[in-house]
Amino acid sequence: MKTAPRFLTLASACLIAASSASAQLAEEYRMWTNTAGKQVEATLVSVDAAARSLKIKMKDGREFDVPIATLSPADFEYAKARYAAMQAAPAATPPAAMPAATTPAAAATPTPAAPPAAPTKGGAKAVAAKKPAPERPKLTVVPVAKFKAPSANDYLSGIAKVRPRLIHNAASWAALKGQIAADPVLAKIMEALKASGEDLLKDPELARINGDTGGEGPKAVYRMGLLGALHYGDGDLKWQERGVRELIALTDKVSFRDWHPELVDNVTDMVVATALGYDWFRTGLNAEQATGVRTYLAEKGIAALIAHLEGEEVPESAKGVSGGQTGTKSKAAPPKGQPKPQAKPDTGKLPPDSKQMAAASALLLSAICLVDEEPAIAKKAAEASAKIFGKGIVRFAPAGVWPEGLQAGETVMDYVAMLSQSLKSATATGKDLGISYLEGIPQFAVARMHMMGPTGQIFNFGDTKGAVSLRPWVTTWLCGVAGNPGIRAVAATGKQPVSASYFGQVGNFLYYNPHAAGDGTADSMDYSQPGGFVATSRSGWEKTDYFVAVKGGDNEDTTAQLDIGSFVLDAGGERWGIELGAEQDKAPGFEVKPGADRTKRFALYVENTLGQNTLVIDGNQQDQDAKASVLLGYSTPERGTAVVDMTKAYSKPAKDVHRGIMVVRGAKPYVVLQDDLVMKNTGSITWSMHTKAEISASGTTAKLTQGGKTLVATIVSPANATFSSAEPPEAATEQSRDLVREKVHVLKASVDGAKGPQSLCITFALDEAATHTATPVATWGAPKK
Repeated sequence: MKTAPRFLTLASACLIAASSASAQLAEEYRMWTNTAGKQVEATLVSVDAAARSLKIKMKDGREFDVPIATLSPADFEYAKARYAAMQAAPAATPPAAMPAATTPAAAATPTPAAPPAAPTKGGAKAVAAKKPAPERPKLTVVPVAKFKAPSANDYLSGIAKVRPRLIHNAASWAALKGQIAADPVLAKIMEALKASGEDLLKDPELARINGDTGGEGPKAVYRMGLLGALHYGDGDLKWQERGVRELIALTDKVSFRDWHPELVDNVTDMVVATALGYDWFRTGLNAEQATGVRTYLAEKGIAALIAHLEGEEVPESAKGVSGGQTGTKSKAAPPKGQPKPQAKPDTGKLPPDSKQMAAASALLLSAICLVDEEPAIAKKAAEASAKIFGKGIVRFAPAGVWPEGLQAGETVMDYVAMLSQSLKSATATGKDLGISYLEGIPQFAVARMHMMGPTGQIFNFGDTKGAVSLRPWVTTWLCGVAGNPGIRAVAATGKQPVSASYFGQVGNFLYYNPHAAGDGTADSMDYSQPGGFVATSRSGWEKTDYFVAVKGGDNEDTTAQLDIGSFVLDAGGERWGIELGAEQDKAPGFEVKPGADRTKRFALYVENTLGQNTLVIDGNQQDQDAKASVLLGYSTPERGTAVVDMTKAYSKPAKDVHRGIMVVRGAKPYVVLQDDLVMKNTGSITWSMHTKAEISASGTTAKLTQGGKTLVATIVSPANATFSSAEPPEAATEQSRDLVREKVHVLKASVDGAKGPQSLCITFALDEAATHTATPVATWGAPKK
């Protein structure tokens, strides 16, 4: 283990160019010997600081990753010299576009067939990337069916009793610091972090926000992340000194009588911030201070999170007292408006949601932090969270989409990244129990990229707040796991305000890697996988290109809307079909406990079927326990298609309900939305699309105007379908969203007297109607051989 820090420190300056530089040196084979005495003849290929390993190649072409910690002293010295020679050699000219890595059939990949010529994020017209990302690694993705969820003991066994160990250990911190001088982008990121840090030094330490709203947790994560990055990346002692002060303030009963124990989100982030701070700044604490931090973390944080996950009342020890109160137990009701603990999870039926996954991750992170000094507390935290985390992590499968939406998925992945990197840093094996290679995890970066529309807005289905990505740094980490799926290289931004939340630019620094440092090349303009529940297609990667995304999903999820089949639509730099997102938090019935009755929730327009871009058949809401997934998808240079099976959502009035999306590419691109179904009885079909555009509807044509652009919607079939415009209903209560004030309109297409097989086909094109002939969506897949 002693060789790793020295080797990585030396190698860090040339990590990005490792594979290119090695190509300029003649292969040099030698006999390598590991610490167990096993020998193999091979040549050094490259070094990966993030994984703390080097790659060697045998004469028969086979390549192996070898943990640096297992090198013999002689091999360590040879590797150090060889790596220095690789750094000094002139770099090879990288190809204009890297080919996509292959993955096993179990891995979720963009729909195959013949994708367009390797589009970059800038589109076909963009100039070639100056710095392409390295070729993606060949992964062995672990199918969910073969994944065994780690136990509490699995998480805690093998943890090195040295600090730091959360996210980075001493070796990888040193590697990252050494890389700054060799990488201009990383250097600029560090300069921005230092500017942010200087502002933070002028601000007082974080203190508890009075009232019942919380909100300190996200700020604490940002502050601790920033100070940790500066402490290890810059080295000035002032960062450690301030980090210690922040840590003591977070766990001081005067500045923080508690962490708002009823608010699971806030407690989660306070636990994360305190665990990181304790691990990173432990050397700056005396014995009394260290004991105080651990005690507060256990009582106010870990105990509260365990109670939330187990559906129990928060213990009195997690609750602080203010002036005039005593420390005796109180049976008083929680303050008005404050949510009660989540109901005890139904481990036999309900899967963990994003809040439970974040809490479980925080507990596991704290367990890794405390296992050497507080083993009993660490064991209790791990035992309370391991099963929940294991049950929830598989929800990204098969296609990398979190069921509650992209923002919730980014939230979960943020905590997953911290846990994964901490396991790699804290163990001699440098592995994370298979978490990062589990089906759905590597694919998340690909899915996220495809769920970002040309307008920069995400596919914000479900209870998503707004239409922007909130934690983009998770893709920096994922690039280090699975390679760059096709996104632009990480770039430095300006300094962040002292009021910032979560990692932000700090995350890009912590997870910086060669794959994120270069521009990626996407495999396809379409994304779908049979069994997944989101599909997307676009005409290109330019801001003005066409884009459509549609969802299936599971209406039974606690936070689900009745939105199977809902879609968004971009064209000409505008978002025409919008998702309404979430209701107001205080709207009656919006917050629902797991397993509780959701009748009031679905009385809210934004949450029920009427408030979605989908079908209403005979006035019925979708079934509350319905599930829907992608049935098929197909991609060619000329078009992209996908079909979602919505049958279970409309099981009472219809059968074989299939919604198809199509983007026709070329000189005159356009979008097709088509619903094929069979009515069980004669009835009505109402198709809806919410928009902020002005609507002019007449017969089978509707013109939408917005931002100086015109989008023409045309009903291709059936002949008796007609367009109309409508307004959403007025807010039901003062706590509900006022969609009229938000200037939301509804484009509707109606089919009255519908009987038997029906095919409602609608096209969308800028400026003029598209010329299109409808065909059954069942024929939209790959041609039969």
